Amino acid sequence: MPSILQQYNTVLRQRNALLKQQRSSPHDSAWRVAEASLDPSQLAIWDTQLAAIGCRVIRRRARVVERLAPLAQHWHQAISNSAELLEVRYAPNVQLEQDDPAVVQQAFLDKLQMKAIAEQHQGTTLVGPHRDEVEFTINQTPARQYGSQGQQRTLVLALKLAELKLIESVVGESPLLLLDDVLAELDLNRQNKLLDTIQDRFQTLITTTHLGSFDAQWLKSSQILTVQAGQILNVGP
Repeated sequence: MPSILQQYNTVLRQRNALLKQQRSSPHDSAWRVAEASLDPSQLAIWDTQLAAIGCRVIRRRARVVERLAPLAQHWHQAISNSAELLEVRYAPNVQLEQDDPAVVQQAFLDKLQMKAIAEQHQGTTLVGPHRDEVEFTINQTPARQYGSQGQQRTLVLALKLAELKLIESVVGESPLLLLDDVLAELDLNRQNKLLDTIQDRFQTLITTTHLGSFDAQWLKSSQILTVQAGQILNVGP
């Protein structure tokens, strides 16, 4: 059975196809005729389905972010040595005033009605979870616009570790942590704090071209595989 998000994307594609079919350029002499010819009953069917499934996506996303945010904040503080405070906020396209399916679905339908003319002109759906955002701030500053490379890298790592712990709590097993060239954009302090943070907590596979960046004691407790031209040349302790 398709996931809720897959169901939502299927309905979204069908609704967009209908809007594109009816769309006409504002410079077209037939524009107003095309606008008037949009079958409201046909569109209403897709509106109802989009709102019903979209409501479920929004509510589930809100619950996941609610659980993920404090975990990410914890790992971010650990890697930054408590120098930075990460905040994660879900910003749904349809406002989630209360976690009530009927209320969220009605808010969804109301916003579709409000954007109806703009959607007909643009030929695409302007309302729904496909336009959601997740906002990240570090020390109350938007990370996306103003975070340094090191801060943004730390943020991504904190989210990855938070996702790992969340999966573990849900399925009861700890997933494998995969990190590709993880130390590249971190300063020495963050590198050391990251390695201290993940040591003995997660089964971790790290790829790197610079073994010298790793603490000697940390390397001693790791299994090292050297790969060249797709072949494993040697296995270190």
